[in-house]
Amino acid sequence: MKSLFQFLGRAYKYFRGTKRVWRKPPRADLLIIDRGTASPLDEMFAHHNPHIMDIRGESVNMLALLRAVPKIHLGAVAYLEAYIDFVKPKLILSRTDNNATLWQLKRRPNSTYKVALIQNGWRLDLEFEMPMLLGSVGRHTQWFVDQVFAYGPTWPAQIARTTRANGVAAGNIFCNSISWKASDRQSQTIALVSTFRSEYVKNQLDLGAQLYSGLNKYLTRSSRKLLVIGFSGPDGILEESRFIKKYFTTVDWSIRSRENRMSSYENLRLVDVVLVDQSSLGYEMLGVGKRVGFIAAMEWSRQTHRFGKPLEFGEKGPFWTNDPSEEEIGRILDYLLTVSDEQWERDSGWIRDQLMVHDYGNTKIRAYVEGVLTGSLKSN
Repeated sequence: MKSLFQFLGRAYKYFRGTKRVWRKPPRADLLIIDRGTASPLDEMFAHHNPHIMDIRGESVNMLALLRAVPKIHLGAVAYLEAYIDFVKPKLILSRTDNNATLWQLKRRPNSTYKVALIQNGWRLDLEFEMPMLLGSVGRHTQWFVDQVFAYGPTWPAQIARTTRANGVAAGNIFCNSISWKASDRQSQTIALVSTFRSEYVKNQLDLGAQLYSGLNKYLTRSSRKLLVIGFSGPDGILEESRFIKKYFTTVDWSIRSRENRMSSYENLRLVDVVLVDQSSLGYEMLGVGKRVGFIAAMEWSRQTHRFGKPLEFGEKGPFWTNDPSEEEIGRILDYLLTVSDEQWERDSGWIRDQLMVHDYGNTKIRAYVEGVLTGSLKSN
């Protein structure tokens, strides 16, 4: 009885002020879990009339919640399973791949649906991203899914250390929607993916000042232009611009705000050389053939977020460094601006293929979903 009241208390706090739904969720062959990350899956598979489940407090289905009460010891898993039993899907799809609850949806031996998760952010290592997966309920027991669509082969290899999942290197679902073509190598513009975060400023965290200062000096000497790929949307771009302006005092620079999910990609199509500190955008640009320099500038994250994590490629390489000095910035940019295509492929290809692929049109995800929903999926 005590555990019942604890469960109801947690549920009340979580769903307080949330829209309460008193009708059964509709039947659907495709269930997309998490409205917050449903795009663009809902558009890609609209012809299957997918049902989207809320898990961030947008709404709560009271019938599913009541059905979950007898299994209160399972917590959120009980609610998800009750909801799934109403929908009766053939396939559960989600881009919320680091939600540990979703890794338990295959725990029932009689479940007939498949579960596929899609990587939705750079994963540094398993211990950092999903510590719950390493707890007593993990270790090849009830934690597994049918398919993991990852940026590259590295994340599935991490997961395989702990639990079962068929991993597919499929790239980033948004980047894959663009056909990338080589830009004009005569362009004098270099792109910098901004490290600005307003919360970092408030918490007085280093935002990579060394990188900005060193890059300003390099660009001034070489008379090259700079395009800053802003982190902020239209509402915050003025604050970010003021921050950037403090460092680029003698450089011809401009900044582009993040208007929507595709803005950064569209802006990066304009250049061929990109600099990043820590951003999945850097790996995505590496995957589509851009020349990318990785400079670990923010001291507080220099070890945990270093280039290539969770793999180890050393302190320095042709296009990466753990030292944001002016000399290192110059070394990497000189290399990126002059290296031949053949040498760039030799230096970067073997690393790129471990970290990020580009599957234009998301053919792998589409083929899997269609295969499951039509019953034509070939067994692995």
